[in-house]
Amino acid sequence: METKQRYEKKSSCKTLCKGLLVGGTVALAVILSRKEWRTKIVQGAKEVKHSSAEAVSFLRENREEIISSIRGAAQDVSTVIREITEDVKTISETANHLKESSEEIVKATKEAAEQLKQMKIKEDE
Repeated sequence: METKQRYEKKSSCKTLCKGLLVGGTVALAVILSRKEWRTKIVQGAKEVKHSSAEAVSFLRENREEIISSIRGAAQDVSTVIREITEDVKTISETANHLKESSEEIVKATKEAAEQLKQMKIKEDE
């Protein structure tokens, strides 16, 4: 059963790939058949090439500054993470202290209520 499903998936994948290839070829042929579209594509490719060259040039010229900025940002992030970790630790300790204090308050309240009951029983006698 699984082999049949695998075969069907592979077959549908092959069909899809063939369809995309044929469709792409037809689209490319249509685009290349019109001079104005070819001109636009060539112009767009030249713009991409020019923009890429500018980006590479910018990166080469400002490499040290970029690396320094990245290092600074990484250090800032590291500092913030350390501070957050310390804050979480402090919050956890405070929560534990509050829990212990609350338990003590509940215990003291129960003891006081029990003492009041005992005093009332003695008064009633």
